[in-house]
Amino acid sequence: MAGFFGLFDYTKHGPGVPKDGPPKPRIKVFFEILGRKFWNLMRLNLLFCLFNIPAIITMIYIVNSFYFRKMLSDSIFIDFVLKFAFGSIFLCIPLITIGPAQAGFTYVLRNYAREEHAFIWWDFKENTLKNMKQGLIVSIIDLFIILVIGLDINIYITMGKDNGNIFFTLASGFLILAFITYIMMHMYIYPMMVTFKLSIKQIYKNALIFALIGFLPNLGILVICALILGITFLIYPPIGIILFPLITMSLIGLITNFFVYPKLKKYMIDKAENTGKNAVVQE
Repeated sequence: MAGFFGLFDYTKHGPGVPKDGPPKPRIKVFFEILGRKFWNLMRLNLLFCLFNIPAIITMIYIVNSFYFRKMLSDSIFIDFVLKFAFGSIFLCIPLITIGPAQAGFTYVLRNYAREEHAFIWWDFKENTLKNMKQGLIVSIIDLFIILVIGLDINIYITMGKDNGNIFFTLASGFLILAFITYIMMHMYIYPMMVTFKLSIKQIYKNALIFALIGFLPNLGILVICALILGITFLIYPPIGIILFPLITMSLIGLITNFFVYPKLKKYMIDKAENTGKNAVVQE
């Protein structure tokens, strides 16, 4: 599709950086993209929230469920902190989401991260349908993992409190670390899904490798995203509630895609091109 007289042609690559020009600092490029695409990010955010209403309701139910009610103590303050912490994690890197819609959402943000054009509705719709099967599979895996790990953490912490056995404390700590790693994997799962033609097994394998070899930088991005969400809700909750359907998720999604895509390009796209393999099939 060539657009109208060549305008808005999303099959063309963006202008990019001139060959002989010095590369701009990445942080400057990010804020330039944020400024240029701000209103599009708001439209995309509304679209994402509309398609994920069932997932958001499910997330609220799980965070408010028995898993997090009496994990560490009966203190109302501790209960609030736990719910808020887990809620921030689930939202800043969505684990409970409508997978196909998450794929369409990610495709648009990935294009913005590599400074290319994307049509909000048409590219969202096209890539939602294109990744329907894999998106649904990832959603089911996510829900299963969350329920199992949440239940196990709850059991181990409760038994550790009752028995004073350090084994249960260590086991719960290991599960929490594994859960954090799984969250980091989601920074890569959907960008790989919309960029490469890979099986679910290959996507999860590569995502695990990226999560582990870049654990500290990944953790830093996760903390930044959680802080963005946390600050908007903690300073004045009504502001957080208003911003969430307007810009919060798109902003967080742009940050993660801007961070992830250069790594996919360096270790997967460029490597495939250098070895003569045509791995990039979903441009």
